[in-house]
Amino acid sequence: MRKVTTLTTLRRRVLVALLLLPALVLSSCTSSFLGIVKDRLPPPYEAGDGYKFSYYAPSSRFVTLAGNFNNWGGTLVGRYDPTIGIMYDDDGDGVWEIVVPLPPGRYQYKFVIDGGVRWELDPNNPDTDYESGIENSLVIVSQNIAYVSAVITGTMIGTTGDLPAERAARDAAPAELKEVVFEYVNDAAGQVYLAGTFNDWSPDGLALERGEDGIFRTTVELAPGQYEYKLVVDGTWMEDPANPESIDDPYGGKNSVLTVE
Repeated sequence: MRKVTTLTTLRRRVLVALLLLPALVLSSCTSSFLGIVKDRLPPPYEAGDGYKFSYYAPSSRFVTLAGNFNNWGGTLVGRYDPTIGIMYDDDGDGVWEIVVPLPPGRYQYKFVIDGGVRWELDPNNPDTDYESGIENSLVIVSQNIAYVSAVITGTMIGTTGDLPAERAARDAAPAELKEVVFEYVNDAAGQVYLAGTFNDWSPDGLALERGEDGIFRTTVELAPGQYEYKLVVDGTWMEDPANPESIDDPYGGKNSVLTVE
């Protein structure tokens, strides 16, 4: 009787194992498949009515797209708004998507996870740029888009000189450049740089040199227009204390504003 009971129990265990095996294999295959999906998502590309952005975040409750084309997912006063740039995962595969009808230009962006818990670069896009010393993913929208673009609510950071129409317009009618002198007074400062929309916000592209009078100076040739900028003093980004004109930046601070006429 004991042998019969033991054999029956063994058979039951084998049967359960056989029933569970397909589920385990399916689970493993599904996990591997989602991993492949994550690694092979494309960078932003033109699709239908705009540029398509994709991000793999299977455990997130919601994801939004923030960039300088929508005030970094915020209002005009710089507050993050989770109703702006909402991405969707309609089939539940963990891939969140959005199509944005961007006009031609150069844009920085990030994916915002669960209402601002994390701000992430696009892992499938190797192109990046900097704003206020912060690295962001970069997308350049071609001049030859096939869709009707919308009006953006933010500002393009940097230049669009690599776009054919922009380059042709510049070459055909070059703007008259004017020399602008930037000065900064701080006896305790060691290194001072100038970063702004005129140099793609490079944190070390334009150095201010200390003169014999102790004042840091640099001269930049700029075309007429309005520019945003900051000083980078010993690695710290700050407004120009000599310039009262400023505008909110996307991070709760201020950018100095210069108007060249």
